[in-house]
Amino acid sequence: MNWVMVGEGIGGVVGWPILLLLNVIFDKVERRDEWVCFVFFALTSLVTLAVIPMFRIITSKHPHMQHVLAIEKNRNKAGSLKERQTRRPVWMILKDVAPMAFCAWSVLTITFICFPSQTMKWQAQEGTDDATNKFIPMVTFTYQIADTVGRFAPNVGLMMPQKPLIAFALGRALFIPLFICTALYPTVKPFYWDWFKHVEMVFFAITNGLTATLCMMYGPQRVPADKAEQEVAGYAMAFSLINGIFIGGLLGTLTVFCLGE
Repeated sequence: MNWVMVGEGIGGVVGWPILLLLNVIFDKVERRDEWVCFVFFALTSLVTLAVIPMFRIITSKHPHMQHVLAIEKNRNKAGSLKERQTRRPVWMILKDVAPMAFCAWSVLTITFICFPSQTMKWQAQEGTDDATNKFIPMVTFTYQIADTVGRFAPNVGLMMPQKPLIAFALGRALFIPLFICTALYPTVKPFYWDWFKHVEMVFFAITNGLTATLCMMYGPQRVPADKAEQEVAGYAMAFSLINGIFIGGLLGTLTVFCLGE
């Protein structure tokens, strides 16, 4: 699970260098922004399509994936969905996983209230539109790098017990007023300085990557060493992340609307 989270972080790192390359290529082209957007869309579409044969040829041959596919095949047999496939009822498994699922949900909810809805409102220190248009992708790249570092941190022994982890995840709510103030008061120090924006983004992203990864590692460990129950726990943890992104995105949009930004 740890390396899955790290891989997701690495996937976000390539965006800014590609953007810089495309801006250079299309520098003298009319309607540059539209062309850059189109090429970005085309590249991501090609990568997504390339995943299909990659999964078929490489990933599906991995012993772990073969076991997962075997479970899915057995589940699709007639009548299998009507029979319990775990020793305990699902609600008991979810009860065990709930603390870490809530922790993961809160991490992503807080993150998406702040990012990107508030960071897109930040202004560069120079104060010009051109400087801001260059600064926003740069600070987004800072997020991607620091988030990946946070996701990798458990591999070098940076761990945290589960109860303090929940308190730490909820404590990240302090970033919400910090990011709002950075957006609303761009001429007030320290929000005026570009370096300060990068520093707050580094701490924001590292804590996001670290806490989300630890939650995803701890969640399945809260159930017995039963593969069927751990599978249910994995689904619950994945849902908590997705729902956190959804709710955080909604609250982020609502925050922008209420503040009139």
